[in-house]
Amino acid sequence: MICEMCGSDVPRTKFVKVEGAALHVCPRCERYAASEAAKTESGKIIMPSVAERLVTRQKRRTERDVFTAGGEKELALDYPERVKEARRRLDLSQEELAKRINEKKSVIVKVESGDMRPSDMLVKKLERALGTSLRESIEHEEAGPKSAYSQGMTLGDFIKYED
Repeated sequence: MICEMCGSDVPRTKFVKVEGAALHVCPRCERYAASEAAKTESGKIIMPSVAERLVTRQKRRTERDVFTAGGEKELALDYPERVKEARRRLDLSQEELAKRINEKKSVIVKVESGDMRPSDMLVKKLERALGTSLRESIEHEEAGPKSAYSQGMTLGDFIKYED
């Protein structure tokens, strides 16, 4: 292969960017390169740092289906019992638990009685302090196939056509 910078015949060249131009250069001329060049799918030559940013940008832009995302967890229906049981297992009073998670005692009383649904942040605090899980995995039902037409009435059914 021929070095596009000095013209010498070498066994291998490296694809780099020199002063904005993408060239195949020999190991001796490689020291003049700003960085290695990268080719995109469309054939354009760009800097590796730009290529990395484009990849992360593409990842951000891809849409996710929130209903099929794995690992989804919701607050368990029996969270008051779980909190009460875990607190008793650790031999803590409601006041001591409140101090541990930096909340008021009344918040713990309301959570344990089921009068208050805890926020996500409070759930995390309780899970960490009690060493138990207050969330459980949920299953999503798959929607059936959609029919080609509706069986019910439509606005077109109410319109009177005159010839």
